[in-house]
Amino acid sequence: MNDDRERGILTPADRRYLRGETEFASVQSERNARARIRDRLHAALYDFEVLVEGLAETDRELVFADRLDREGTAAFDALVSAVAFLYRGVGDTEIDFETVLSEGINLAEAGEERAATVDLDVTFHALSVAEVRRKMREGEPLSLTELAFADARTEISPDEVAEYLRDDDRAVDDGRIQSRVTDF
Repeated sequence: MNDDRERGILTPADRRYLRGETEFASVQSERNARARIRDRLHAALYDFEVLVEGLAETDRELVFADRLDREGTAAFDALVSAVAFLYRGVGDTEIDFETVLSEGINLAEAGEERAATVDLDVTFHALSVAEVRRKMREGEPLSLTELAFADARTEISPDEVAEYLRDDDRAVDDGRIQSRVTDF
């Protein structure tokens, strides 16, 4: 992962720490770093209101249409991760995610002089080591969720995941053509 990019919410040192690539000299130093990350994250959430209200449309387009369109899979993954992080974060509160999503979409659409009806239907499916292993053994496509699950489980070795992905014809079912060329 590239740490050469500019500081966002996280500094390059924060990114390395959260990926487990660096350690702190003391427990107190680590606590201080985690507190700084939490404080910046909290402040950044409130910055989005300022961005929605004050950032010029052309500036927003230069970030999304100009930059992200050229970044392909990395941009898609960053946007998915942003939504996933917000989904988890809202889940930590007593606020309903569907309400946040609906209001957010409608806030964006109000600028276009229209409103939207938003229906979110989420159905949960349990993941199991046995089922993911069966799919790997039988050569069935894994979703990105299943692949992340396999990667995170100690019961499934990194070698098993690598062996599954070694087959060039193996598809990862994420709905993106980029998954066929992504280096996992």
